[in-house]
Amino acid sequence: MKTDQDTSQTPQDSLKDDERGAVMVEFLIAFLPIFFSFWCILQSAGLYSAKLVVMHSAYLGARGAGVVLADDPKNYGGEDQFAANGKRHDAIQKAVMMGLIANGSLQTTTADIKVSGTGRRGIATVEVSVRYRCGLPVADKVVCGLGGSKVLKSKASFAIHGADYKYP
Repeated sequence: MKTDQDTSQTPQDSLKDDERGAVMVEFLIAFLPIFFSFWCILQSAGLYSAKLVVMHSAYLGARGAGVVLADDPKNYGGEDQFAANGKRHDAIQKAVMMGLIANGSLQTTTADIKVSGTGRRGIATVEVSVRYRCGLPVADKVVCGLGGSKVLKSKASFAIHGADYKYP
C-alpha cells in the first residue's frame, strides 16, 4: 500500500532512471560526422566535375584556335592569319565559354582565356582560368578554403590546320 511519502517524489527523482532519448543522442553523435563526411565528399565531387569541365573547355578552345587562326582573313574582317586578336580571339573565346556554361558553379564572367599560336603547322595553346564557387555549407570551407571558392586552371594545345596555299 502506498503512503503519502511515496507520492511526494520530485520530477528529478522520477527522471533519474528514465533512459528514453538515449538512443537519439547516440544517433546524433554517430550521424553528424558521417553526414559531414558525406557533404565533403559531395563537394569534392562537384569540384572535380568542374575541373573536368574546365579541362574540356580548354580543349574546345585549342581545337577552335587550330582552325580559326589559319582561316581565311576575309572571315575575320581582314585580320592577319595566326594572330589571336580581334574577331579570331572572340571566336576562340566563344568556343571556351560554350564549354564552361556546362557547370553552373563556374563564375564564367571572371574567366581568363589566353590564346597563343604560331604559324602554319604550328601549335595553338589555350589557357583557361576560372573561379569555382563551392556551394555546400561548412563543406565549402573544408574543400575550397575559407573563401568558399577555388580557381581552376587548365591548358590545352592543338595543331594549327593551316593550308600550304594563300587565300585569294
